[in-house]
Amino acid sequence: MISAQQVAGALTGLGKLYRFDHQAWDDFNKTPQGFWQAFIVAVLLAPLGLGHRLLQFNAETQSLDFVPFAIVEGLSYIVTWVLFPFAMLYIARLLNRTPRYFAYMVPYIWMQLPIGFLLFAVQLLTDTQLLPIEVLEVVNMLVFIAFAVYGTYVAGIGLQVATGTALSLVVLDYVLGLLADQIISQI
Repeated sequence: MISAQQVAGALTGLGKLYRFDHQAWDDFNKTPQGFWQAFIVAVLLAPLGLGHRLLQFNAETQSLDFVPFAIVEGLSYIVTWVLFPFAMLYIARLLNRTPRYFAYMVPYIWMQLPIGFLLFAVQLLTDTQLLPIEVLEVVNMLVFIAFAVYGTYVAGIGLQVATGTALSLVVLDYVLGLLADQIISQI
C-alpha cells in the first residue's frame, strides 16, 4: 500500500519532472517497493481507460458477449501496463544499466499519470459525443509528442543513456503496446 505522503512525494517529483528538473528523481521512491507502489497510476487511470474500452463494445460486431469482453479488456489493460517494465528487466541488463532500473521505471510509470488522464478523459468525452472526434485526433498527436519527449527525458536521466537510446526505449514501449493490443484484439 502506498501512503499519502509517498503519493505527495511522487506528485512533487512529477511536477519537477515535467519542468525538466533533474532534482525530480530525489522525490521518487526508486526501490522495488516504490516500483510496485507506482502502479497506483495504473489503478487511478483504470476507470477512464477501461471505461473507454468498454464503451467500444458492440454486441452486433463482437464475437464475445459483454462479460467475457470486459474480462479480456481488463486483462489487456494489465498486460499493457506490465509488459514494458518486464521487457526492461532484460533490456537494462543488455545495456549494463541494471542498477538504474528503478531510477528509470518508477518516474516513467508516474510520468504516465497526467498524459494518461488527458488522453483517457478526452477519449471518454469523444465516446459520449461531448467532444468532436477532431479534438481527440489533436489530443492523440499532442499526447504522442509529450510521451516521446518526457519518456525520452526520463529514460535518459533514469538510465543515464544517450538520447538516441532513450528515444528508442520509448518507441519500444509504444510498439510493445501496439503489438499487445493487436494480439489481444484477436481474442
